[in-house]
Formats: sequence, structure tokens, C-alpha cells
Amino acid sequence: MEAPFMRRNYLVIFCSAFLAVVLSVDQLRAAAQAWRFHLEEATIADVHRAIRARQLTATQLVQLYFKRIEAYNGTCVKGDVDPATGSMLGAITPIENAGQLNAFITLNIRGRRSQTDTTDNDPRFPDALEVAKAQDEHFARTGRFIGPLHGIPLAIKDVFDTVDLRTTGGAAAPYANDKAPADATIVAKLRAAGAIILGKANTDEYAAASIGRSGFGGQTCNPYDTTRAPGGSSGGSGAAVAANLAMCAMGTDTSGSVRSPASANNVVGMLGTQGLISRAGIMPLSFSRDRGGPLCRTVEDTARIIEVITGYDPRDQITTPAYNREQVAYSRHANKKSLAGKRLGVVRELMAEATLADRDSIRVANEAIADLKKLGATIVDPVNFHDAIAELVPYIEPSLLTQNFKSLVPEGVNPIDHAVAIAANPKLMPGGPRGVNLRVVAGPRRGDEGKYGINRYLRERGDAKFKNAVDMFAAPTFAGNQANLRNQFSPDAKTLDTAAHTNHTLRRYTLQQILLKVMADNKLDALIFPYSTIPAHPVLVSREPANYNTRTEPRNLKAGTTLSNADFLPGEQTLKTDIDLNRGAGGSWGVNISPLSGFPTIVVPAGFTREIYDRVADTKDPNGSILVGPIAKQLPVNMEFLGRPFDEANLFEIASAYEAGTKHRRPPKAFGRLRGEP
Repeated sequence: MEAPFMRRNYLVIFCSAFLAVVLSVDQLRAAAQAWRFHLEEATIADVHRAIRARQLTATQLVQLYFKRIEAYNGTCVKGDVDPATGSMLGAITPIENAGQLNAFITLNIRGRRSQTDTTDNDPRFPDALEVAKAQDEHFARTGRFIGPLHGIPLAIKDVFDTVDLRTTGGAAAPYANDKAPADATIVAKLRAAGAIILGKANTDEYAAASIGRSGFGGQTCNPYDTTRAPGGSSGGSGAAVAANLAMCAMGTDTSGSVRSPASANNVVGMLGTQGLISRAGIMPLSFSRDRGGPLCRTVEDTARIIEVITGYDPRDQITTPAYNREQVAYSRHANKKSLAGKRLGVVRELMAEATLADRDSIRVANEAIADLKKLGATIVDPVNFHDAIAELVPYIEPSLLTQNFKSLVPEGVNPIDHAVAIAANPKLMPGGPRGVNLRVVAGPRRGDEGKYGINRYLRERGDAKFKNAVDMFAAPTFAGNQANLRNQFSPDAKTLDTAAHTNHTLRRYTLQQILLKVMADNKLDALIFPYSTIPAHPVLVSREPANYNTRTEPRNLKAGTTLSNADFLPGEQTLKTDIDLNRGAGGSWGVNISPLSGFPTIVVPAGFTREIYDRVADTKDPNGSILVGPIAKQLPVNMEFLGRPFDEANLFEIASAYEAGTKHRRPPKAFGRLRGEP
């Protein structure tokens, strides 16, 4: 039998525990009441919390974003307007502190969605506010969300087919029906998950450049400096997300077109493994490289978008590897705080200083590497690619050597014997900037698949007036010179059976095997490097070649050029002969690694520059341009994390831990909260 004092002790303990529970519940209730929704930098979780707390409706959220779009989506450059098209097709002049971005090309508002459907009264295709109203009614009636993206307002790059909004690819093309007959698969999945499309984001024409300008949509500007480009070709998507004109946006990437605007606009950009996500209903630039991917302000929101768009699609044969593949809850992997147990390999040859323009972004990247180590990661710095290249290239792709490095095979020596010798002694394979390096392996031309892709897309779209690449070049009014578009789409090409196409297909396998071997040999979870060492360049006056070619650092440096870093090319601080640096789009060293291999990758804000250098045309210089600087300027820099195929969950763990430990995302000051905005 218990003593009375023990019963009293039990009673005291019970009462104390009860009071603690009551107090904790009251504290939680008070905290919930104290929390208020704020639109700027809001996440998907914030929106859903606010809706459940009855602080917000989907309709109110869409109205808030439309109000911001109305305030900030005006013209950001000066130029003559063509009276026939209403577009600025000639020379333009950027406006300093413009306070406008021109990120959206079309808004999802009934009556403003099409030029060919002038009535726009089909009840089957509700606009953004009508969709939001229906979602609010569903939630009021059931207390449940439509899906995991309930009420989330998105921007969609204008190369994704939408059945209710025009799809132009940024071109002033004379479609009989500017609306596609069906949604792109990604768009359909986003809608089914509850996402609300605010509108179509501006893009470089047919996604074939990276300056943020199109004939139909005009010039999009960078929210961190409106005299600079937003990256591309998904520039409208990047600018819209950065300036809080949308929660997330969809872009496409062939040679940097998601990662470039993500990096230029201080947001996150993600590409899943090629084959994981359907490309059906996307205007193609390259069937071998194209991928759709999200741009968001946080890693977790990016994961939430990826979750709903993966899976096999019979409309896209490249998704067969995703057939019966288990769906992954990626957002559960996007909330990490530590990198303990992760091994990350630094790709130093993708962060080289060839000119002063590279220098400050490399500083940011080195600080990021130090932060990754502080967060618990094991850093392998540098990762050795040379030995893997020496072992695999002579066997898998000997033509790379025989066609591009003929002097490597000594006269009179059997090429097979020499390949065996190189595999046994990698020192026989010259590396460095003039040798066979990772940039060389990742840099082949794609061949003439552009014409095949666009002709196939237009045939499937079935427009009565706009049917193929011939119509593309005969009808639209382009924003500048056609040379770049002709190079991408080859309207006069007769066959896919070209050496360039064959070499590109083989090179894909070569690069994949090199990446896999290096990651296996070093037991790496991911490869890391800055997306680009060149920050956002100034808005171009025009796309004429003389101007377009000086937008960023040149791929080829001419003899006589003095290098800023003596260690870049030992013995040649002043170049003795011309050198092909194998820079990619926008001057990025590593832009083609993920597109050519098809491996998953994510770019995350890593900080800002302190000073930069810009290119200015100069006919007296052997390169046709000179660097001007240093210029005190804070522009975003992103780190890229490249993983193994179908290892997206691991990338989200790494990226989210880095994001949480550094918090380099910051909204652009010139596009802040509006009066009355929560």
C-alpha cells in the first residue's frame, strides 16, 4: 500500500505535467496566432499554412501576384517601336534603375491570352482567377487541397505548350491558332497538382540564345541591375521568381537555359536526370539535350515542383528509364542542415581564371567550398579528370584524338598500340588548357538536329499556317540578326547523317563514362563548381554579330593576348598562338557538362561579386574587344552540384544543407513590397 506522501507526489507530478501540456498548447496557439503571412519570399509551405489558418485564399494570392506584375512588368529599355508589330526590333538602350522587368510575355487573364482567339470565352479553359476561385470553393467545402501545389502561382516559359494561352517561343510567328492543341506534359501535371498558371514568361526566340530578348516579348532585364541581362534563355522565368512576381517558374535547358537565369537572378534551378521528366509539348532546340526544370527561391520549393512532374510519358520516348520507377518524395530530402558523410569533388578546371573577368566569381566559389567543408562535407580538391580521360578517350572515342589532336599519335606508331600506351601511362596524354581536358570532352557541336526537332514539333502541333523551319525563317520578325537562329536550326540541312551528329552522340557516352569513373574512384556524392565565373553581362544594344560576340568572355583567345593569371597556361602569360578555351554559352566553363551527359544538377545561390569586368568592342585588340574594369558591382553567383543519374534525392540533401548554412538568397531591393501588401 502506497504511503500518503507518495500519492501526493504522484498528484503533484501529474498536475505539473498537465500544466506543462496546457502551457505548451497555449504557447503553440499563441505562436500560430502571432505568425502572419508575408508575400515577399513566401514559400509553398508558407502559402499552405496561411490558407489553412484562413489568413489567405488562392484568389487573394493570385490577386497579390497580379498586382506585383502590374507594378513591375513594364518595359525596361528604350527603343523605337515597330508600328506593325508593336515590338522593339532595332537597337535598344538599357535604363538604369528602371524599376521594371518585362518578365511576362502573356498573362493568364481572359481576353489577354491570345491574338488569334479574340473572344476567349471557352468555359473549359478558366483563367488564373477562375481557377483560384474554384480551388477556394473546393477547400471551403471539403477542407482539403486540390493537390500538393494547391493555389501555388507559377510562371511558365513560353516554349511550353498551353491549351489556354498562346505559345510563341518568343517569336512574332503568324500562327493560325497561337494556342497549342494540348498542354505540355509538365504543364498538365502541374495543373493536376493544383498549381495556378499566372502567365507565360519571356524567352530568347526559340530558346536559342541567352540575352533575354525576343521579337515578340522584347527585352527582359535583371532585377539586381536593370542595365544587365537576366540570363537565358529562360530569362523571364528567372527574373519573375527573383522579383517575387511568381512563386516558382518553369524553364528549359539545352546549354544553360535554366541554370544561367537561376545564377543571374539569385534563385535555385534544377535539372533532373534526362529521362526522368517528360519533354512532350516543349518547343525543342535539341532532342538530345533538352530538359525542363523549375526555378524557385528555395531548394525545398524546387523539390516540391520536381516531385509532381517526374514519370514515364508515352509522348516522350526518352522517359522509358522512368517506367515503373518508384516516385520519390524529394521534399523530404530538402530540409538538411549538415553535410556530414557527404564527399564533394571540386572541378578546378571549371573555375579557371583565363581573364580578369573570371576572378571575383572564383573568389565567391572558393568561399562556398570553405563553407561546404564547415558544414561537414569531405572535400576532394581538386578532382583528377586527366587520368580517366587518358584511359577512356583513346578506347571509347579515338576520333577525338585523331581528328582534333593529330600530333598526339607519333608518326609510324600504330594508333591502337598508342591508345594502349596512353591507358598504361596517362602522362602521354597532354592535359591543361591546350590538351585534352574536361572542357574539350564536353564541348562538341550538336549537329543539325535543331531542324528535325522544330519540324517534328510543328507537325505535331498541326497549325494550318506555320508548319516547319522554312515557315519559321520566312515569316517571323526577329529581334536582330538571324545568323544565330540559322546556326541553331539549320533550315537548309538535308540530313541528320552528319559527322557532327554522330560525334555528338558518341561524345555523350564518352562523357558519361568519364564522370561515372571519376565519381566512383573518388567515392563522390557530387561534383561541385560555379555555374559560371562570368556574372550577368550588360543588356545588348542589338543582336548583330559584332555586338553579340562581345557580350561575354570569348571562347577563342588570339595570339598576343596577355593573360591575367600566369598559372593558367605556364610559360605563356602572353599567348604564343591562338587557343580555344572551350567556354560554353555565356562564357561558362561547365555549362555543357550536365546537358551533354544528361546527369542531374542543381544550382544554388552562393553569394555576390564585389567587382566585375565588362567586355567592350575594340577593333584594335586581337580579340576584337577589351575588358573594362574593375567596376564595383554586386551581382549573383551560384554554385552547381552535379550528381549521378537518378540520384536527385542526394542532390537535394546537399543543396538544402548548403542553403541552410549560408542563406545567400536575398530579394532585389528595387522590387520590394508594395503598399498594402502583406
